Amino acid sequence: MPPASVELLTPDLPRGRFRVAVFDFDGTVSLLREGWARIMADMGVELLDDPQAFAALELEMLLLSGKPSVFQMERLRELAAGRGRPSPTAAELLAEFDRRLAALTDSRRTALADGTDPPEAWAVPGTHELLTNLRDRGILLVLASGTPVQAVRAESELLKLSPFFEDRVFAPDGSSGDFSKQAVFAGLGASGPELIGFGDGYAETVEVKRVGGVAVGLATVEAGRGGLNPVKRRMLIDLGADVIAPHYDPAAELAEWLFTDSGEPAA
Repeated sequence: MPPASVELLTPDLPRGRFRVAVFDFDGTVSLLREGWARIMADMGVELLDDPQAFAALELEMLLLSGKPSVFQMERLRELAAGRGRPSPTAAELLAEFDRRLAALTDSRRTALADGTDPPEAWAVPGTHELLTNLRDRGILLVLASGTPVQAVRAESELLKLSPFFEDRVFAPDGSSGDFSKQAVFAGLGASGPELIGFGDGYAETVEVKRVGGVAVGLATVEAGRGGLNPVKRRMLIDLGADVIAPHYDPAAELAEWLFTDSGEPAA
């Protein structure tokens, strides 16, 4: 049986044969940027002049997670144009989003850098324990994010996550707009029951299922809050996630269940 916090959606889920694990970054291992979708939804509300649109906008932004943020900005422009509302360019919207996001996250990064907060304070609960467990089992750990690679690497260092992924960090570098998680998954050389993906958004869930892997959906909430995010849960179920979890605790129990061959009884 899975841990009590885990919702199993695929009863005959293949387990125990994984050799590659791919993790999204924001909302999946890191909570430093938690709140980014609400910032985008707020911007959409302002563009549309429609406070009632907030929930739908937040979901739209989450559905575009895993892609560079300019994709969400272009979607906000499309929605504004559809209502005949003026809009800044996607680049201008992205600059404003980055400004608002920095206002939210700068104090978090500072607290990590000066030691006020431990890395665990801004990581999804159980992250370090799960990654340690998987690494000790010989699982190849991969990080794939739609957040700019410089930010992912810097924030991974602050969260003490870099040693788990080493150079296996895939994210847009700003040199082109063609980054995609589909390409990342295609290049891994693992599929089917050898591959497990962990993510809280569209791209990682859909792409791991596309290659026959197991998708663990993280319906995470902000640091310091308990429970499960109902918006993310509904979205992840609709996207075909095999498992839903609010976090990784208890990590040892979760790993033991994942690595007990589903064709054999648990020890």
